[in-house]
Amino acid sequence: MSYPAYHPHPATRPAAGHTRPVTYVLLIALPAIVAVAALRPR
Repeated sequence: MSYPAYHPHPATRPAAGHTRPVTYVLLIALPAIVAVAALRPR
C-alpha cells in the first residue's frame, strides 16, 4: 500500500475584508464592560 506524498499547505492569511474573531469579542465585551462600570454604584 502506498500513500501519496505529504505536501503541507502553506499558512493562509485572512483575506482582506475578513475580521478576526478577537475583533468580534472586543466589539461585544467592551460595551458590556462600559455599561457595568456606568451602572456600578458609586
